[in-house]
Amino acid sequence: MNKPESVRLEVFKFNLSPRKSYKGTNSFRDLFIKRTEEPANIENTKLYSSFFKHMISILDSEYKVVRNKAFTLINENNQTSFSAPKNIIYGVLEGGQMGEGKTRRKLKNKTNSNSLDGDVINDKYFFYIYAPLNDSNGYIMFQIYQQDNIREEFMSFIFKEIYKNDTDYNMPNYDVFIPQSIKDEFKSSAKVKELKFTETILSTEIEKSASFMSINESYKIEIKITPVKSKIQMSLLDTLVQPFLKKTFNGIGLDNFDKKNVVLKNNKKTATFEMDGAGDIMPRIYLKGKIPISQFGVPDFDELKKYCDGILEGILSEQPKVKEI
Repeated sequence: MNKPESVRLEVFKFNLSPRKSYKGTNSFRDLFIKRTEEPANIENTKLYSSFFKHMISILDSEYKVVRNKAFTLINENNQTSFSAPKNIIYGVLEGGQMGEGKTRRKLKNKTNSNSLDGDVINDKYFFYIYAPLNDSNGYIMFQIYQQDNIREEFMSFIFKEIYKNDTDYNMPNYDVFIPQSIKDEFKSSAKVKELKFTETILSTEIEKSASFMSINESYKIEIKITPVKSKIQMSLLDTLVQPFLKKTFNGIGLDNFDKKNVVLKNNKKTATFEMDGAGDIMPRIYLKGKIPISQFGVPDFDELKKYCDGILEGILSEQPKVKEI
């Protein structure tokens, strides 16, 4: 079970990467035609439909194993679909960590256990891909939980197997992205409530005595920094963070901790973002309070799709217009 407050959305911008030798038009329309082998003069709506079917045939065939995780598509109840006019494909995946080395046992029967080797420990994840036919830049939104997720494995797979063409296109390049509207929403009136630095440290890095190391093999160290008398404006975040990054715990600088979070408060709403480096925030948008989430931490995927529609509208309003093909 996932905690509702752990459900969040990540946003990425990706762009096609034609080979240096390729002399054709660099666009999703060009790539889609190559992937589907449709005629060059195919109408846009038919091309998007053909590419959607091509993508689904790859994702929906069986579990895809990437490293130690696996996923497949849930292609039912219209949870996975596309919109040619909006240039989007969206859907729900089922997947997670492989169960190798783990067992399953009923609560009332601790004598019998079943191996989970070859099984997948499933969660459900939502993806939303914007790939405009008349451009070579697109966006991916991916919903995750605080625990292990399959975002990296999913994006690695589709970029290699779907958004690449062996003769003309390499795997796309991508980077984290946060819509300016989201930044502005918090920077305009949000205040810094708390900084959190989290690191996992092995026992041997703390104390070398055998008696201490026998207690536990590792420790989660979390350092919280909270302004005492007043909250600090989001615009001063970089100035606030820099001095603390130079501090150390057990010889480890806070700038090298695994996780660096900032808790922001905007009116009555509190949201946690992961800091990228020092004073910028990564595009992990916590969804509690924005869409319905079940007590088991599963978001309402129909409402999440609508939420992503709204984010995309904001992104496109910030971008320069491109000519239609």
